Amino acid sequence: TGELRPGSWLETGADEQAHVVVAGIGHIELGPRSRMQLRTTQEAEHRIRLDRGRMDAEIEAPPRVFITETPAGDAVDLGCAYSLIVNEQGRGLLHVTAGWVALEGPGRQALVPVDGRCEARRGIGPGTPHFASASPVLLAALRRLDFQDGGTEALALVLEEARRRDTLTLWHLLGDRRRTEGERARVLDRIEALQDLPVEFTRAGLLGVDDAERERLYDVLSIYW
Repeated sequence: TGELRPGSWLETGADEQAHVVVAGIGHIELGPRSRMQLRTTQEAEHRIRLDRGRMDAEIEAPPRVFITETPAGDAVDLGCAYSLIVNEQGRGLLHVTAGWVALEGPGRQALVPVDGRCEARRGIGPGTPHFASASPVLLAALRRLDFQDGGTEALALVLEEARRRDTLTLWHLLGDRRRTEGERARVLDRIEALQDLPVEFTRAGLLGVDDAERERLYDVLSIYW
């Protein structure tokens, strides 16, 4: 037992775990061989860093009050429960078990709902959110697309394998500025094949540089996530 102060580290051994109470807004279970630092603790923001290992967090707080930094990106709590694993190479895997989490890196934001997962890599940041129930072909192709320059072939497999629930993945790809305009148009084609869109949506708006229309599309698609 003890109190963590800003700047201090908590490490667990091979057969150890730790229970951490987070300033009255929730708690963290820190798994074996884990290393966590308390960065700041204030009413408006509680920020920790997970350098390696596993943590399971349950937080009840307004959005963006609790943030977990990792070598590959920041997990921003939107009122939820989640597990976060970071390996020795700094690769992260987020799995949301209640509510939502935003996984953020340089120029990238992934919105991950309950049952959703998202990988992140050091130097790249978050990949594309997905559900574990997606086909193995889709998951392998998505990993190549996100982290291995998979390109056109990998995208084609993701689109071919996508179900209506996988519009979570497609919605993020639609707004991914690393994709070409042609690739994003193909993503929109697949979304339209999986879900009839209201007439107020336009291709120009959904593919344009202004994300306002794509953000409204989120409300249409997210009922299936």
